Order: sequence, then structure tokens, then C-alpha cells
Amino acid sequence: MNEIKYKPIGVIHSAFKEPKGTPIQPRAAEGINGTVEVFPDYAEGLKDVEGFSHIILIYHFHLSKKGCLKVKPYMDNEPHGVFAMRGPSRPNPIGISTVRLVRINENIVHIRDVDIVDGTPLLDIKPYVPEFDIRKVDKTGWLEKNVHKLSTSKDDGRFVSMNSIFDRYYKKYDAWYDKNKFAYLSELEAIKKVLPNKSKGLEIGVGTGRFAHALGIKFGIDTSIEMLKIAKKRDINVRLGDGGHLPFKNDTFDYVAIIITICFVKNPQKVIEESNRVLKNSGKIIVGIVDKDSFLGKFYQEKKSVFYEQANFFSVEEVTDLLKKEGFKRFSYYQTIFKLPDEMNSIKNPQDGFGDGGFVVILGGKE
Repeated sequence: MNEIKYKPIGVIHSAFKEPKGTPIQPRAAEGINGTVEVFPDYAEGLKDVEGFSHIILIYHFHLSKKGCLKVKPYMDNEPHGVFAMRGPSRPNPIGISTVRLVRINENIVHIRDVDIVDGTPLLDIKPYVPEFDIRKVDKTGWLEKNVHKLSTSKDDGRFVSMNSIFDRYYKKYDAWYDKNKFAYLSELEAIKKVLPNKSKGLEIGVGTGRFAHALGIKFGIDTSIEMLKIAKKRDINVRLGDGGHLPFKNDTFDYVAIIITICFVKNPQKVIEESNRVLKNSGKIIVGIVDKDSFLGKFYQEKKSVFYEQANFFSVEEVTDLLKKEGFKRFSYYQTIFKLPDEMNSIKNPQDGFGDGGFVVILGGKE
């Protein structure tokens, strides 16, 4: 069977900035307000929705880790089959919530009884109709003796797909840029060679905001809560999420930057596909990598630092091929870092091309 692909039609906004502590069903979130931002391309589909008191939201669990087929749920201490529970960690991480409709202002739907994390990509909206949706049931399985726990049960973060290394060592990560300032500043100079002027940009994998802040990139997304807290202090408009499911509408940004991050993501092609979606026509994609074939790439692969031990390094040619598959063209390359970062004592000017420098910036254009 062919692969099935969906694109978000909007994004859900709520007071819950991370999964931990979020109610696990709308019935446990009574009175909690939120909004649904339907992207303009789909706003016409909201006609007549205001005639319903409740709506069903269908969305993507963008922060969920890869699911197992037997899982210990929030409301029981025994494992159950994933299809006998409603948790977010599933083969296809799709969620549903029935919420109260308060009002609609153009493409913004105001809702109540929200049990959804802020920034969740919306897949669909359906009207809730009691005559269609209410059934008389004879049994509710393992939940019969546990349903009373609903009001006190919260998401405890057990199903969240976050890079625990970056959440655990976020201070060490951020300190690297001070300790190796000449390498960091040299990388910035290389990126500046391709950075569009006075444009709206997004950094995927923004981390603590070191690059975004220095380069004037106003928007950033990352899976690490702890690092995003620092990025926010650096005046970055941050979103919790991953690059494979961006909570932004089509044609939003003039450029997307993916600096170092590509070696840490599970599906690089999906991240580039999403970057293409949110880019405007003639937008630019900027990918900064530690070149797998360079002296620095080989050093990190052998050293296996706390961060790079989970990395999947790419060569310049491999990244270029990924970009070509999504239709990017007109490539430019700049390289820097010609000795180990802790041996550098000055800022190095970037050079055209690749093959000598450990850090390479790749610029691609959207046709």
C-alpha cells in the first residue's frame, strides 16, 4: 500500500506549553479555553460550523515518541494493547478531542474544554452530533475500574519524544559556544554569506537560540523545553515541536535555517519537505552541517561526545541530494573551521565551496 501523507490545515493554541501536566481528556479540562488557527487556505471550510455547540478536532501528536504495541497507560499500572487505549504513543500518532465551540472570528475558532498541547498541528474538524456519536455501551474494558481516575490524571510526559540528552545537558550545550567562541563566530560568518537581508526567517532546531539571536532570526522551533526557555530569553519567538511537523501555514517564511540540526532528526527528508511547505515562492533554505567527510566530521564520529553519539552525520553531497528531491536548486556552498574548535584563536573568513572546512553552509533556492 502506498504511503499516506497529510498536511496540517491549522494549529491549535492552548495554555499547555508542554505535555507534562496537560489533562488527558476534554472531560478533565472543563472550562479551559483555547483557539484553533485555521490556515487561510482552508478558512472557507468553516462556513456553517458555528451552528454546532461542539466540534471534533483531529490532530497530530507531534511530540509523541514512536509507539509500542503494548503500553502502560496513564490510568492503570498494567500494560494494555495500544488499540485498547487513547494515549498519544501510537503507530499513527493521531489524536481526537471533542471540544465546546465558543465563537469563530474569521479563521480563528475559539474553543473550551481543551486537553491539547499548544502548537499541535490540526488535521481536520468535524461537527459533533449526538444522534451520530452517542452509543449505548455494554462494557468499557479495563477502563471500567479506572475511569474514576480521570479527573486527577495528567500527562506525565512518559510518551513525549524529546531528545533527553539536550534537555539534560542544555547548560553544557550552551556553554560550548563561549568555550569555543572563535569556532562559533566563524560559523556565524559563513552563515551570514547566504542569509537574506531583512526577511522573515525560521530556525529549525533553534536550541538555546545562539544562532537565531546572533543572526536576527525571529522564529525558532525545537523539541527541548529547557533549551527553548533560554532561546525565549534571547527574544526568539519559540515553538515546542519538531521539524517534521511544523506548526506554521504554507508560504510563511522567506527562509528556513537548519543549522547542525539535520544530523539529529529522525527523518531529514520530512524536515526538508516541511521547510519547503512553509517557505514562500523563491524562498531560501540554509543548511549548516559538520561535513561527514571532513576532518572535523571524522573526529566527532570517533570521539562520540555526549551530543554527537546519537548523530547521523551527512556529507555535503548527501544533503544536496535531499534538497534536490524537494525541488531546491541554485546551490551555493561556504566552508569554515579548518582546525579543531579548541585550537582556534581567531575568526576565520569563510571560503567558497567545500572539501577543506569542517563546517559547511549549503544554500538552496525554492523554485
